[in-house]
Amino acid sequence: MHTLFFGSIGSLAETSRLQLEAYNEAFAQSGLGWHWSETAYQTMLLCAGGYDRVVSYAQTREDVVNAAELHRMKSEIYRNLLRSRVVKPRPGVIEAIEYVRSNSGKLALVTSTSLDNVRQLLEKLAIPEDVFDLIVHNGVIARPKPHPDAYLYALDQLNVSARDVLSVEDNPDGALAATRSGTNCLAVPGSFHCASNFVDVMAVQSALDVGAFLTFPSRAAA
Repeated sequence: MHTLFFGSIGSLAETSRLQLEAYNEAFAQSGLGWHWSETAYQTMLLCAGGYDRVVSYAQTREDVVNAAELHRMKSEIYRNLLRSRVVKPRPGVIEAIEYVRSNSGKLALVTSTSLDNVRQLLEKLAIPEDVFDLIVHNGVIARPKPHPDAYLYALDQLNVSARDVLSVEDNPDGALAATRSGTNCLAVPGSFHCASNFVDVMAVQSALDVGAFLTFPSRAAA
C-alpha cells in the first residue's frame, strides 16, 4: 500500500465533544427542551449523519422540527466553538502526513461533511489544504457513509487501486464505507467510539501509526 486516505475530520482531530456541545446549544436556542448526554450521543454516533440523527430523535419523541434548520444552527455553533477552543491533531496524524509526503505517496481526505467544515478544521490544525492530493466532501458525492461513494470517488479521481490504499477511520460507519470500497481500513476510534464496534478492519489502534502498513515503490526497490 502506498496511498493514505484519512476518512473523516474525526480521524484528524477529536471533535466529538465540541459537536455534542453544539447540538445541545442549538436545542437550547430553539427552545426544544432536548438535551443529549454523552452516553446517548455515543449510541447515536454508531450511525453517521448529523441531520439524520436529528430526524430520528425527533421521531422517537414525536416532535415536529425543522431538522435542516436545526442542523444548520448546530453547524454554525460548532464552527464558532472550533474557532475559540484549543483543538490539536490526533496523535500520529502529522507524522503520517509527513511520512507519506516524504515518500512521494498519495494522500487524500475522504469525508462526507461540508467543505466549509473541512477547511475550518484544517486551518485550526495548521494543516495546509494543498497537502492533500484530493479532498472529498458532501458537495461531490450522492450518498453519505456508510455508502462507499466518497471512497469510490477518491479512487477514481486519483486513479489508484483499492488494494493499494490504507484508509484511516474513527467511526464504524466510516470504516464500513472504507471496507465496502475495497480499501484496507485501519480503525483509530474516537473518544466516543468503542473498538469492538469496528468490524472487518485490518487493525484497531489507539494512536495512529501507519509505518507498518505502507510500502512505497522507492523503498521496495531499494
